[in-house]
Order: sequence, then structure tokens, then C-alpha cells
Amino acid sequence: GDHRDLHSFPTRRSSDLSQSIYTLMTTSLGECKFDETYGCELWDSDFDLLKSDNELKVFVAQSLKKSIAQHEKRITTQDIEVTITEQDLGNLGKKRIKKKVLVSIKAIVLETNRPYTFKNSFFVSPLSY
Repeated sequence: GDHRDLHSFPTRRSSDLSQSIYTLMTTSLGECKFDETYGCELWDSDFDLLKSDNELKVFVAQSLKKSIAQHEKRITTQDIEVTITEQDLGNLGKKRIKKKVLVSIKAIVLETNRPYTFKNSFFVSPLSY
């Protein structure tokens, strides 16, 4: 087939999508004055209560699925994969352990019916440190 149609979509479109998902993912509910429901319920939780990485993974995936379904109508989410690693961001012998949450979202862009993958990460710090 002719692959030229791949180039007729400005790549800005997917970077705009990525930006919008990232903003959604890192905004806490009620933070956006125009729309109190905008954001991710992730940030309303006390990360200490989520004892295991596994619980955190499930929670992150569910929260994201929910906010994307509600606020990012351009895509339909197929799969969300969450990987958690711990990183020590401290210095000079002071430990500052943070959890790095890597999110990989597989989705379909409704308008073009093309697969879309979003990958990004953010840190959460347990409140007890």
C-alpha cells in the first residue's frame, strides 16, 4: 500500500495527546478550577496506605483508566501497564527513597483508528520519610 498517509497527520497531534495525558495524570482532583473533576484520583490517596507495590500498580492503572475515559475522549484505552521501581534520590548519606511509577498506556486513537502508546513516569514519595 501507499504509506504516504502516515505523514499527513502532524506528529504534533500525538505529542499534544501525550502532553494532555501527562497533565491529566499528574493533576490532582480539584486542582483545576474550571473543572473540579479534572485530574487523577491518584493524588488524593495517602501513599502509605498502599502498602505493596502491587496494590499501588492496580490503583494507578484504575485511576488512570477512569480519568482517561472521563477526560480524554480522543482515545480508547486498551491496556495500562504499571511498573514500579524504587530510587534513592538522597545525597550525602541521607536516604530519600522514592517510588518511580512508570506508566505505559496502549490505546486506539478513535479518529484515525491507529494504535497509540503513551509512556511516562512520575515519582511518588511515601509520606513517612
